[in-house]
This record gives sequence, C-alpha cells and structure tokens, in this order.
Amino acid sequence: MDPKEKALYAVIVEIRAGFQRLKALAERLHGAAGVNPSMRAVMEALNAGGAQTVPGIARAKRVSRQHIQTVMNALLAEGLVVQSDNPAHRRSPLFDLSTDGRRTFAALTKRERAPLAHLAAPLPRDDLERTQRTLEALNELLDAELTKGENDDDASSQVR
Repeated sequence: MDPKEKALYAVIVEIRAGFQRLKALAERLHGAAGVNPSMRAVMEALNAGGAQTVPGIARAKRVSRQHIQTVMNALLAEGLVVQSDNPAHRRSPLFDLSTDGRRTFAALTKRERAPLAHLAAPLPRDDLERTQRTLEALNELLDAELTKGENDDDASSQVR
C-alpha cells in the first residue's frame, strides 16, 4: 500500500471503531425506551424524508431489504410507525412515523443533546466541518464504487 492508501485505511479503521462506540452509546441512551440503534436509524430516515417504502430505505442505507423489514416490523409492533397503501406500488406499502413515533423520536434526539454537546466541546468547529466534508466525499466515492460493482454484476449476469 502506498502512503495515501495507508492513510485511507487508517481512516476506515477509525470509522469502524467510531461506529461501534456510537452504537454502544445509542444502546445505553435509548435501551430503556425500547429503541435499538437500527430502529433509531430507520426512525431518523422517516423523520427526515417522510413516508417511505422498505426497499427505498434499504437502498438508501445500502443494507438488505430483509434487515429493514425486520426493523420496520419491530417499529410497527411498538406502534412507532404506521403503514399505508402505496399508490405507486401495490406490494410495497409506505411507512411513516406515527404520532407516538414522532414523540419518541423527539425524546431520543433530546436525550442525545447532552452527550453531543460534551463530545463537540473539545473539537474545533473547522476540524468537524472538514471531517464532515471528507466523509461526505468518501461516501460519494463509495457509492460510485458500489454502483459500478452493481453494473458489473448486471453485465456479467447477462453474459452468462
């Protein structure tokens, strides 16, 4: 690996470590509310984007439809989401936060404010903004790489 590749790999290692720590913090903060990190992530997607289908959320998050369906079923069982007919697709209903889901999501984000402020305090704002831009660019490159791989898979399956 050249030095630039090593540097990127070191960033990836830190992202993985940070993800695990964020997951543990979310479990600690929200466990009593009965919301796990996956549920919180789907609730966040619905809060930001409104009613969506399971396949749509799965595509956006680059996870399996089955995983999102399992999470959605748990949210539905807890009364945190509501299901409605999708005029664009009969077999893929729309899901949105219920009134209780919106209230619960607001409580989750409120509970996150103190740790967020504590974590942000020692970090320079310019560094955080630069990191955000770098991670955004990395995610765009990863999306392009994944899309290229999907297209390669499609082409190779047509050749066979």
